[in-house]
Parts: sequence; structure tokens; C-alpha cells
Amino acid sequence: MSEPRLTSLAEHPAASTSIRRVKAYGGLAGYGLALGAGLLNGAEIIPALEHAVVAGIVGYMLTWAAAVAIWKRVLTGQATATLRRARAAQGSAE
Repeated sequence: MSEPRLTSLAEHPAASTSIRRVKAYGGLAGYGLALGAGLLNGAEIIPALEHAVVAGIVGYMLTWAAAVAIWKRVLTGQATATLRRARAAQGSAE
């Protein structure tokens, strides 16, 4: 019997769309929170926008790393469960 091929995060339909969506929300949240905090604390618009862009990039990267880590665990769990079911079915067939 050939070894099953594992699916990468990029090939998994739910993982790839979820990671893209989370990255977008993380970037927007970082941008919005930094801009709002800067403007509410009396910062001028240009420095507030500059800080917001940096915060958006940081939010994007942090949420990307978290999403990839979470989805790796999910796919590992799915692969483990699939292998256990296959071994159980193979064992009961013998």
C-alpha cells in the first residue's frame, strides 16, 4: 500500500481561505486600532497614519503566524484521525 500524501496548507481549501481572511482582518484591525488610538490621543493626522500603517503590517504578520500555527495543528489532527480510521478498517477487515 502506498503512503498517503499529506495536504499542504496552500492546497487545503478551508485552510487557505481562512488564513487569507484572518490576515486581512488582522491587518485592518491593527490599522484601525492604531489610527483610532492616535487620533483620540491628539496626534496629528500624518504621524497617526504612519503609525497605523506600521501597526497594520504588524497585525497582518501576527495573525498570519497564528493562523498558520493553528491550521497546522488542525491538519495534523485530521491526518492522524484519518490514519487511525484507515488502520482500524484494515485491522477489522483481516
